[in-house]
This record gives sequence, C-alpha cells and structure tokens, in this order.
Amino acid sequence: MTLTPDSLTSETHAALREARSRRDALAAYTAGAAPDEVIDAFDSIRGALDGCAGTLSLYSSVHPDPAVRQRSEELEQELAAFETELSLDRELYERLAALDREALTGQDRRRLLDHALRDFRRSGVDRDEVTRRRVRSLTDELVNIGQAFDRNIIQGGREFVIEEGIDALEGLPEDWIRAHPCEEDGSVHLSTDPPDYQPFILYAHRSDLRERFYRLHKERAYPENVAVLEELLAKRHELATLLGYSSWAEYVTEVLMVQSPDRVAEFIEEVARRARPRAEEEYAELLAEKRRSDPEAERVHEWEFGYLVEAVKRRRFDFDSQAVRPYFAYSAVEDGLLRLSERLYGIEIVPVENPDAWHADVRSFEVREGGGVLARFHLDMFPREGKYKHAAMSDLYAGRPGESLPEAVLVCNFPRPTADDPGLLLHSQVTTFFHEFGHLLHHLFGGGQRYQRFSGIACEWDFVEVPSQLYEEWAWDPAVLAGFARHYETGEVIPPELIEGLRRAEEYGKALGILRQMVFASLSLACYEGDPARLDLPSLVLELKRRLNPLEPVEGHMTCSFGHLNGYSAIYYTYMWSLVIAKDFWSIFEKDPLDGEMARRYRECVLAPGGRRDAADLVRAFLGRDHSMEAWQRWLAS
Repeated sequence: MTLTPDSLTSETHAALREARSRRDALAAYTAGAAPDEVIDAFDSIRGALDGCAGTLSLYSSVHPDPAVRQRSEELEQELAAFETELSLDRELYERLAALDREALTGQDRRRLLDHALRDFRRSGVDRDEVTRRRVRSLTDELVNIGQAFDRNIIQGGREFVIEEGIDALEGLPEDWIRAHPCEEDGSVHLSTDPPDYQPFILYAHRSDLRERFYRLHKERAYPENVAVLEELLAKRHELATLLGYSSWAEYVTEVLMVQSPDRVAEFIEEVARRARPRAEEEYAELLAEKRRSDPEAERVHEWEFGYLVEAVKRRRFDFDSQAVRPYFAYSAVEDGLLRLSERLYGIEIVPVENPDAWHADVRSFEVREGGGVLARFHLDMFPREGKYKHAAMSDLYAGRPGESLPEAVLVCNFPRPTADDPGLLLHSQVTTFFHEFGHLLHHLFGGGQRYQRFSGIACEWDFVEVPSQLYEEWAWDPAVLAGFARHYETGEVIPPELIEGLRRAEEYGKALGILRQMVFASLSLACYEGDPARLDLPSLVLELKRRLNPLEPVEGHMTCSFGHLNGYSAIYYTYMWSLVIAKDFWSIFEKDPLDGEMARRYRECVLAPGGRRDAADLVRAFLGRDHSMEAWQRWLAS
C-alpha cells in the first residue's frame, strides 16, 4: 500500500485512541487493584504507541514525498502533546504514588515505578494548575521549535559554485571529479552535503576555495536559525526554572551518569588537560607543514586542519588516505559488516522483501536466532533531495514479547554504487558505518523487553554512544578487514602493512580532534547552563575556540547548523564520556576481537538489558569494576 499523508494520519490517530483508551481503563481501576496489574497497565499505555514516534521521526527526515514529511512533523506534534498530557496527568500520578513498592513482584516492576514517579515529578505533575498549564504550553512549543531548527539544517543546503572550472579541483580523487562534471559555462556546482563537502575540504589544493566552502558549510542554516535557536534556548531555560532547576543543564544532567553540569565541566577540563600536550605537538607539525609552501605562515586556520593532516600523513607516514578507498567498495563493506555481526553474536542476517519501503533505495533484513526471528532492520544509505544529510540510527519499534519485534533503520549518505562506480568509501566512512550499526545492534538486542519503558536503547544518554564507538574498533582490526576489504578491480586482500599505515595515519591529529570536540561540548553546556538572554553566541564560540583549541578560529554563526544543540542540548560531552568507557571495554576485546564467546557475554551484560539496569551497573557487570580513563589515555598516547 502506498503511504499517503492521510493513511499516516489514520494510523497515528488509531494508536493515540488506543493509548487514551488504555489510560482511561487504568484510571477506572478500583483502589483495591493488584499493584502488579496497575503498573503493567501503566506501561501498556505507551505500548500502544510503539512504532509511532520512531516512524514519524524517520519519515519527517527521509521520506521522498514532501507532503508526507510535513504531515509527519504535524503528527509528531500531536504525539508529543499526548506525551506531555500523560506526563502531567495528576490522576495517574496519584494512582502510582499510592502503590506499595514492596508489594510489586520483581525488580523490573519496582524499577518501573521508581522511574515513572521520578519522571512525573520532573514533568511538574505535582505543581499547581497554573504552572502545569505553562509547562504543557512550553513543552508543545519546544517540539515545534526543535523541528524548525532541524528542518532548517536539513533543507538549508547551499550551492557552492566554482567558476574556475575543473582545474580548481586539483587534489581531489579522480572518481569524485568524474562525478562532478562542469556545467555548460565551465563552472562546477557542489552542494554542502557530506559526499561533496568532506572530500573537498580534505583534498582540494586551493586553500582559498576550501576556506570559502568551509564558511558556507558552517553557515548553511544562517540566518534562518538565529531566531529559532534563541527561542529554543529561552524556552528550555524557562521550562527548567519553572520546574525548580537553576538551568536546563541542571535539569537534563540530573538523570544521567554524570548527574550534574559541574561534573560535565570538570570532565571537559580533564579531557582537555590530558589532550593538550599532544595537541600542541600536532599543531606545531601542521604549522611546519604549511610553511613548506608558505614560509611566512604564522598560524593554522580551521579550514586547513583536515588538508594539512592529510599532507602530513603522506609525508610522514608515506600514506594517502585515498590509497585505501579501492579496498572499500560500498557493497563489500556492507556485506563484511553483516557477516562480522553474525559471527560475533551467533545470529543470521537475511535480506527480505519490504513492500512498505519508503524509497527504492531501502533494503530490509531479518535478524534470526535459534530458529526464530529476533528483529528487523532497514538500510537507507545513499543521499537524495530532502533527506537527512548525515548518519544516524532511527528506532522504529521497541518490540514486545508476543506482540511485535524490535525494528530499526540506518540512515546514511554514502557514495551510491553504479555500474561504473562501486561507491568507494574513505575509511572514516567505514567507521561511520560500523558506528551506526553498533547503535542498531544495541537497539535490536536491547529490544523486546516485557516493559516498554526499558526496551531498546533505554539507558542513560551519556552511555548511548558506548556500543557505537566500541563497534568502530572492529573496523581497524586486520583480521576483520581481511574478511571483506578487497581491491574492487584486482580482488587483492588489503595488505597488512596498508592497514598498519592506515591506523598510524588516520589517528594522526586525534589530540587536536579531541580539543575540537571539547569546544563543542563546552559550547553545548554554556548555551544551557545559565540565562540564555545573556549569551552572545558568536563571541562565545570564538572565546571557547581560543581557550581550548590552538587552531585559528573562524568567526561566524556555526551554531545555526550545530544540530546537536537541539537533540543533545547541553550534553554533547556524552560522545567523549562514552568513548572513555568504550576504550575501557575494548581493552577486554583487543586480544581477540573475533572471540564470539566474549562478544556474547558483552551482549548479555551490556546490550540485552536495555534500560533494566543503570549504566554504571552494566559497566561493572562487564568489566567487573567501575570504568576508568586509563585505556583512553593509552590510546591517546599511542
């Protein structure tokens, strides 16, 4: 059946009616109802909506029909309004608050009650009616504002026109140049999307063109998002203070591993302190490299970083990152990743027909285990007009035993294979594929819990990136790469010495990369740590760059295209926090990355519980101790 805005509306409204019916049925329970029955009925309310939020979020970002994308956003607003209504439902709150916790059967039910009461209080359910009305209004407004912010980034792509023509593309890969032919007037037209932007900023010899493209890319949602971002920050601050918190940062970190914005700031400073000595050495080497062609150079600018890193790799390591691309044809990488996942986790991944696919590019798979179907997933991997520009995992269904299967989608923007071009990937794109597939496995293996609340990736947000960043490690392992990395023309297996050169070269500049991440982490925290009315965002960005990163900063409005300021809000630090834990986990795997027994223990201890245990407990279950920075520090020094 062809999806239309009306059919999507009908499906969503039916799910909302069922959820409201379940809510009303719970409210009608007598005071003597069994505690287990009450808490199970409460969880089933959101169970009626399983698949709605994920589907609408996906379609609003990737569906080829603009009308479906627009309707998806509108329905997301309706769904969010119901969630807000539910979170402020005093009648349900009082029903749960009256339960005898110790009378509940099993730790999962007690944990469900604890989390439900905590979230009710954090939503303001116990505040007066005037406050609750304002909370509801702010929450609804924030959905619309966040959608507008994201939409402006997705739709805000700019066109970069190189009037000088093909000669200005010197340094770029030949297959990339062939894919970007000149217009009739001799000019070359590029988009600010990753497949165009990333190779250009790394390889184009013309520094002036890289600077122009860099600035255009960073401001692709400017000025559209200036007012939107100001409103996003202001409304979140108002909501947090209305709920009794000093800031949005305090509100959002309260339920994470880190627990407070002060600890976030301490973590950022600690990471920067450890990375700074090596970063200064890297900067000095990049400046020396620049002076080889410009003896009077005094500084390295942001737009020069990637290009100069590539130049140092070629000279110092006798390595060009383009040299590995012939070994990473898209189809081979995909197949290698699927086969690796099968081997590690004892599963079978089988392609299946999907008549409901939203685009011809989409391919669907079942994950089978023990003679049955465990989960489903879909791959939407190539760029197109109106589609989300980067890479992400979207969860569709959390899954519930006997009712539905966990289901998820990978959305990426890799080069599209054609009859003449196999879609050669940079190794960084290979690691992106592994990263997002790590998220997908976390959702699928953690899905299908008895309670909707704990199903899928339901852990603390500063643990979410651990499974994804951990899975990147397999994309570096010689034994893993030998299984699928073959030259697309000769069939030659990637040589071990090329892999070793790849690792040495690709990790060059990592300390400067860490400081760049700490700039973003500090920025996201600073945006939400106080009253946003006092913020001067362009000045703040410059101040943070100058304090944390030796690269010469670019002025401008990069915050307008920094999408994480909506989704991650104050907690961009979570990428590095999770990397520290991932490196600690990898220290267990690195002796034998293909050890299936260890992988299945990791699945059992970390992935499969979903949200049934605190993240710190998952870490202890796998490591036998709390996590530390020692493995991360060894990686930094290597």
